[in-house]
Amino acid sequence: MTAHAALQNQLAEWLAGTDLTILELSGPATAFRLRRHGAGAAFETEPWPPAVTPAAAAATVVCAGTVGIVLLAHPLRTEPLVRIGQTVAAGQTIGLLKIGLVLLAVHAPHEGTVTRIFAPHETAVGFGDPLLEIA
Repeated sequence: MTAHAALQNQLAEWLAGTDLTILELSGPATAFRLRRHGAGAAFETEPWPPAVTPAAAAATVVCAGTVGIVLLAHPLRTEPLVRIGQTVAAGQTIGLLKIGLVLLAVHAPHEGTVTRIFAPHETAVGFGDPLLEIA
């Protein structure tokens, strides 16, 4: 058993005594996520962050800067802020993170095309979770 596998097993045992469902750990050489499945104390290891395909290697994944609820459209409008295939400008608002009554804008880091949306509208995300991809 590798040192990483032993650490993951130990963490899963400790987490079994808590009400946590997900634990993400990352360092310079590794990153992983433990997720509880079902009512039991069984945890599964998932690769984290999500694997990037070679075709998407030149793309930028825009991540959540805080916890919140992802909004892909403004609450007072019906049309989405961006769609897959849409060209965006650097600094353009491409999403919103709702924290209580506060809406925080998520901006495009550079111009490009939206190639993928990871977080669907009105889903909860944590700090660093991928929201969308711009190539």
